[in-house]
Amino acid sequence: MKTKLPIIISRKSFICCYATSANDHHKRLDLHDWPTTKNPTPFEIFNISTKEMTLSQLELNRIIKRKYISFVKLYHPDTSHELNISEDIKRKRFDLIQDSYEILKNPRRRFAYNRSQTTNFQNTPYTRNAQDNFQNFRRAHAQNKRFNFENDEAFWQAGTWNDYYQMKYKRPPPTKEELEKNKYKILIGVLLVGAISFGLQFMNAIEKTNQYLLETHKLNLKSMKDLNQSYENYGEGLTDADNLKRFLLSRRSTIKSKQRDENEQKIQEPDDHDLLVKFAKKRVNRWDRDEAANTNLDIE
Repeated sequence: MKTKLPIIISRKSFICCYATSANDHHKRLDLHDWPTTKNPTPFEIFNISTKEMTLSQLELNRIIKRKYISFVKLYHPDTSHELNISEDIKRKRFDLIQDSYEILKNPRRRFAYNRSQTTNFQNTPYTRNAQDNFQNFRRAHAQNKRFNFENDEAFWQAGTWNDYYQMKYKRPPPTKEELEKNKYKILIGVLLVGAISFGLQFMNAIEKTNQYLLETHKLNLKSMKDLNQSYENYGEGLTDADNLKRFLLSRRSTIKSKQRDENEQKIQEPDDHDLLVKFAKKRVNRWDRDEAANTNLDIE
């Protein structure tokens, strides 16, 4: 009796089988393979080549619509049971197809999206044609997130600045007569904004100056305090008794540190009482000598 061996398929082979199965369905519907890039563009999803972009609008729209119908037949949730890929991938691809078709089916949106992907900009001389200047500005800011197609679609669908103003603010741009009529109001507004800005900057400068002067004054006071303390020996006193007191304290700490060291030979040190007696005797002898010297001077 023959035993059936288990079939082992690696993860790489498993993924390849899935991809091949999906691509087979693409070929069956006369579609190209799904793009391998992480974030495919609408032109990559529908495989719109540069040659097809040069066709007439009618022919290009027919090609896009035909591919869209084939994609819907393949990836629609109701008809995508034959695809051997996960439901999340199916849904993601179907949403990408819908978004891409919304862009490509409209010639203006298609042109605007294609222009928004432009990265090269040639500096062209200034001309009096407002449309050319607007096109140059738009190409120069193609990679600016503020003016990209997703954030500001009206910017890419407009032909001139007037069209952009009309589409963005839902009203016609101001005419020269309106600007001439309100020029004094505009001038007053500009001057008022400038005055407020200057006043705020001036107040900020004054505040920073006062803060700097206050910190300088505090630093000077601290320096004077340290100087006065140095004159007074930092509160330790300047008399002979204060000096003797500091000497005894220093001596005690030195003796204690020596006692901690067991390896060091112990030295017999006089105690504080003996030192005070010795100091008192020296002081009395000095007083006696001074008194004798003064007496001799008086006799002479």
